[in-house]
Amino acid sequence: MNPIIIHTDGSCETQTRLGGWAAVLQCGEHQRVLQGSAADTTVNAMELTAVIEALKALKQAGSSVQLFTDSNYVVRGVNEWLSDWLKRGWKNSRGEQVANLDLWQQLKTLLEQHTVALTWIPRGQNAQVDELAQSARLTQVSEATQKPLGDAGSVVDDNMTAPTVPPQAVSEVNILIAGSRYANREALDYARRVARRVHQLGHTIVVGDNPKGVDMAVVQECRRLKAKVLVVGVTNRPRNGGCSHGSYIKVERDTYRAAGGHLFDRYHVRDRWMVDNSARGMFIWNGDSKGTKAGYDYMVSRQKEAHLVTFALKGARHG
Repeated sequence: MNPIIIHTDGSCETQTRLGGWAAVLQCGEHQRVLQGSAADTTVNAMELTAVIEALKALKQAGSSVQLFTDSNYVVRGVNEWLSDWLKRGWKNSRGEQVANLDLWQQLKTLLEQHTVALTWIPRGQNAQVDELAQSARLTQVSEATQKPLGDAGSVVDDNMTAPTVPPQAVSEVNILIAGSRYANREALDYARRVARRVHQLGHTIVVGDNPKGVDMAVVQECRRLKAKVLVVGVTNRPRNGGCSHGSYIKVERDTYRAAGGHLFDRYHVRDRWMVDNSARGMFIWNGDSKGTKAGYDYMVSRQKEAHLVTFALKGARHG
């Protein structure tokens, strides 16, 4: 009988404690994919859950399993620590109760039902389940952060003329891709790859209307993919042309006011609006652009998941 090959992975956003897990089971030519998500969790709990759910899915007891994961916590826990935990009554070397005790107990029971060899592999060799776990987590994030529609919707007419919308009028907005106006080729290629990944996961891309740099690269990729996209700007029409298959939102300058009541710069307002209507953000920075860094800092301050990737540009200009 062919051994069952399993790859597992877990994912968790530290700030929100929203997580996801995934497993891919393969036996010969047959493959099965499992995914799930959870709230108020940790990455280690999600890694354990992925292994547990994969083993639960096995139909026959006594199966021969080769299980691969990029979690040192799981592999060392099974191969090195578990026997000592059992001798000490589920206590660690410090005499404290083992973390994730209920999950470890479930896993121990399942390990006794099968012959399982656990092997650690680098994350790069675990790409399929990594993407699936991220997708499951993003679904949890999207559900947790979704807002009800306001009186004004996000649909615009065929000519892409923008309605005026209050700052939290749009739901089903998921992933913000933002970046510098002056970006090198490497940064632009990276922005396109991020757009493709978000499209593959089935989420909506939120992007600004700058006619240069990262915004333009993302919009062009969205046009090519016919991806779900929301272009956001401050003028009546998107400066980069937007996407005829998507939507365009014009954000009014008086949407946000700073302390003391004075108005923010209109593009500062646009960037804040995009953050507030997105569940997660990817900021592609040239190492110099104040606007991109400010957007990232604002998203972090809103306790949302934000990633800042720097592609240094010699002689970079603010934008």
